[in-house]
Amino acid sequence: MIRILYQKLQYKIRYIIWMLFIPYSIYSQEIKTPAIHIIEPTIDPDLKIGSGRECDYRDNIGFIINKEYVIYQDCNNHTIFYPDIASFRTYNRYGENMFAVDKDAVYFMGTKIKTDTTDLQVLRGSYYGDSNDHIWKTKDAVYKNTEKIEVTDVASFEQIGSYNSNYFKDSFFVYYIDKKIEVADVATIETANLSKNFAFDKNNSYLNGEIIKYENEKIIPVNNTLYKTTTHVLTKSDDEFTVIENIDAPSLKSLSSYYAIDKNNAYYMNYALPLTSDQLQNLKVWEIGINSFFSDGEYLYYEKGTLQKDLDVKTFERLENTEEICELYFDKNGIYYGEYDFDTMEVIHQKIPFLYNTPISQKDIIKTEYRWYVLYKNQLYHTWDKTITLNLTKEQIQLAKEHKLSPQLLPIDQGFGDGVYKIKNKIYWDQTVTAADATTFSPLIEGSFKDANHVYIIDKIKGFSSIKGIDSHTIEEFHGFIKDTNYLYTANRKIIKSKDIELLGIFTGNKEYSSQSNNPSSDFYLFKNVEGYWLVKKLVSEIIIRRLGDTLDTDWKTELLDFKLK
Repeated sequence: MIRILYQKLQYKIRYIIWMLFIPYSIYSQEIKTPAIHIIEPTIDPDLKIGSGRECDYRDNIGFIINKEYVIYQDCNNHTIFYPDIASFRTYNRYGENMFAVDKDAVYFMGTKIKTDTTDLQVLRGSYYGDSNDHIWKTKDAVYKNTEKIEVTDVASFEQIGSYNSNYFKDSFFVYYIDKKIEVADVATIETANLSKNFAFDKNNSYLNGEIIKYENEKIIPVNNTLYKTTTHVLTKSDDEFTVIENIDAPSLKSLSSYYAIDKNNAYYMNYALPLTSDQLQNLKVWEIGINSFFSDGEYLYYEKGTLQKDLDVKTFERLENTEEICELYFDKNGIYYGEYDFDTMEVIHQKIPFLYNTPISQKDIIKTEYRWYVLYKNQLYHTWDKTITLNLTKEQIQLAKEHKLSPQLLPIDQGFGDGVYKIKNKIYWDQTVTAADATTFSPLIEGSFKDANHVYIIDKIKGFSSIKGIDSHTIEEFHGFIKDTNYLYTANRKIIKSKDIELLGIFTGNKEYSSQSNNPSSDFYLFKNVEGYWLVKKLVSEIIIRRLGDTLDTDWKTELLDFKLK
């Protein structure tokens, strides 16, 4: 039960984070294209990474690719290895970055596994903080982490169920990670939603790859939260099953991911809904993104029974193809999206202020990817600034669907992110034509761009600006920074000289994002260049550097938590 509630909370947090990172508004006042100067770094001869950090190295996972070698880093690992750089590439699935390949091998967390890399597939990784074993395969073999495992048929070997499931099968057998389950039936094996270690087939149920029964009866899942035998209804927490009293197992069936019904009542998770037997006859449920609703035919309720007075139950419908973090629904009065109130623990229905003059139907509503726009007939709602554009033409509606409609209601030829886009050989930002050369314009890294003559950033104060003093002819991306023939930069902040530069390590610093904090968010970087070794502290508004010398002495290695140089 805790796992379910935690996941729903995660989804709501993801929604809030998503809203916070909407790109710069493209509905601002006219601006010119100013030029800004390079800012020198602050030199601190006593700069140190310090102790008390959650990770020895970095709080995410990644590879640092240098000219002759690669470094793999995560929270507690720092591995240097020497692949074939020309053919080296990383392999990313679901945002996880533990794998890479070259022409001769697969690399898992920096460890080389010499194998044919054809048809590499990562079947099971570590997602949402789950640190279980990684299962992956190539054309010829299946592996657990760095070790080959025996399966009967590699070609048909696949994961069963969701991305975090520990169950696999080929054409002949079922497996729990690398363990063959001889008695499992390949044709009927299924996994339960949200449970990585439970599965069942026509004969048995399995927990952690072993047959499991409750009071000598087979266990089967009902929905995301309930299980049952012939005589008992159960919930599961980790590997423990607990009986729920007063639910009739023989008649219990699923209505949705979180709703179920038996001959006596209906349930949200394991909570009985406040319904009479007559009301059960009219029961209808909806799962709309991360929100759950039910109706007794007369009223509409949220989750386990919170009355929704603002919605019309008779005409309430879910908008089809709604993502979990961008839920839309409608009734006869309007189109809505839900925002979660953490104080009241309830969903707030935000009505989109279209001009509604005819009955609302599915065919009249279109939601673009990630809900950037919501279209209702010939009206367009801009979700980031909550404004309405009326009387769109058919051509403009199609452009909006394709994310190619500019604030001026003109077709965008190319978008570059951060509110920067190209129309008819001109580069715009914030509805304003910039001085950038559209024929040579291209993005560098997030928030940075270049053309044949200038490098540009989105400055917090001045907006779209060129940077004086950076060589646009040699500028390029470098591990999340930019560098020209002379220096390394972040935006318009100079760091160190770029000649012979290598990045040797990334160290997560403080991650307190409050503007009131005395210790603002930071990261540390260890570089080597023509002038020696450097420690760099990157803050939102400042770069601090310390030259460590031509070599890294023993005291400094201790400070860096046994960091090993190439």
